[in-house]
Amino acid sequence: MKQVFWQSWRDLVFVHWEIEPASVAQLLPPELEPELFNGRAYVGLIPFRMTDIRHVLLPAIPGLSATLETNVRTYVKRKDIAHEPIPAVWFFSLEASSTLAVIAARLGFGLPYFKAKMTFEKRVAADGTMRVSASSTRRWPHPAPAYSLVEAEFSESAPLHPAQPGSLEYFLIERYALYTRYRGTLRYARVAHDPYQITPGSLVRIDTELLSAATLPPPGEHQEALVHRAADVAVRIGALEKLSASRH
Repeated sequence: MKQVFWQSWRDLVFVHWEIEPASVAQLLPPELEPELFNGRAYVGLIPFRMTDIRHVLLPAIPGLSATLETNVRTYVKRKDIAHEPIPAVWFFSLEASSTLAVIAARLGFGLPYFKAKMTFEKRVAADGTMRVSASSTRRWPHPAPAYSLVEAEFSESAPLHPAQPGSLEYFLIERYALYTRYRGTLRYARVAHDPYQITPGSLVRIDTELLSAATLPPPGEHQEALVHRAADVAVRIGALEKLSASRH
């Protein structure tokens, strides 16, 4: 992997729902299809803080090295290969509080970043309950506005542990590549970091307007979300790569 950026991802909250594979498939590039777990597709809404952002050849620039982010993603694989070598994601949208991050990601990676007014709070009550609250209101580009809210609770003392290989948590969270449409061509980029250390939680409040903005169906009224938080990770971001030849 040819590294181009350093980043730290902090206070990650993963919220996932099951979704009909056909609802996802119709929104993907023709080269991709949903990757399924036991026949089910999933969509994620993930707020977090990004810090220590810098190019590998440059120092961090004060005021430009941090942003809040909330992304909407799903899990994909190429249609023309038998097995995805590195589990990959497709982003429907990525909200960021930093204007520079939005411009750089759109120009440099072709990712669908949106400038948003965002908040992020983490509080721990006397009984050890940790509450994380993240909101986002899209400003530009269109479609705007679009709003999201994730408020979740966790036990601060609950042990953090890596996801078990083969489990649903591992399928959803341990992803080390992304696809993007860059200058009209599907490209691939890898990321690298230590395995996530996670623990489950529960939703307090949720607003899924960002899913609707991506023309995804909202979760069913009685559909239970899968909620996790993860310990901070130091991340290496790779350069965009051309797709390898087909392997059936």
